[in-house]
Amino acid sequence: MNNTKRNILCLLAGLAAGLSGAAPGAAEPFRKFNRGEKMTYTIEYAGITAGYSYMRVDSELTYVGQRRAYHIVNETWSNPFFSKIYQVHDRFEAFTDYQHLYSLRYQKKQREGSYRHEESLDFDQEQNKVTYNTGQVIATTPQARDILTSLYYARTFSLESGKSLYIDNHTDKNNYPLEVKLLRKEKVKTIFGKVECLVVEPVLRYPGLFQNKGRLLVWLTNDSRRIPVLMKSKILVGSINAVLNEYNQGIDGPNYLVP
Repeated sequence: MNNTKRNILCLLAGLAAGLSGAAPGAAEPFRKFNRGEKMTYTIEYAGITAGYSYMRVDSELTYVGQRRAYHIVNETWSNPFFSKIYQVHDRFEAFTDYQHLYSLRYQKKQREGSYRHEESLDFDQEQNKVTYNTGQVIATTPQARDILTSLYYARTFSLESGKSLYIDNHTDKNNYPLEVKLLRKEKVKTIFGKVECLVVEPVLRYPGLFQNKGRLLVWLTNDSRRIPVLMKSKILVGSINAVLNEYNQGIDGPNYLVP
């Protein structure tokens, strides 16, 4: 299976890897995550729908040990047509500390063609380390975040033109830095009508889907919700797009401020 087709069907997983948690010294986020929020996307290439993906924060908080936590889920799957060529069904789950918005636990289950992989990570934020289900223990940066928590965490910041947000994340047994650049403001057609968006570019240092394989651009609504309504991965020919086609605001509303 060539990389282009694989990227089409795994775009949302790669996007999550491209927006990660804040490095030491970054400004504090201005709000919490929105419980019950769900965003559903179509994944398109050359005008053809190749698959679907959703990202959801559960309405109810859960616990990891003694810590209250958000439960965040990202699921991506290929449609029946593309499944005949290369079937994808991936599920990623993050358990994110309610107070500090860092990772407590992360789980993934991947089914991509003949590839099968399951993995779970437990984060020890006091000792700055992560333990894999294999027993391997790896040192992390302070307040390390998995790739899914990282995407939501990045949305909590107020971005300024000409300035970058420098952030870290722990992925695939490594710690990777990332720079998120605010390129411009732009009005685009969305399910909400034509709205002003912030166009951001994650400059990746991650050896995954998008490293040195073209630019990744994300359109976030220029309001307190910071909804990613459009995501584009530039490839050799054209681009792979993730387009928001359904949005559920959740139970906290658009102004869920940090207390």
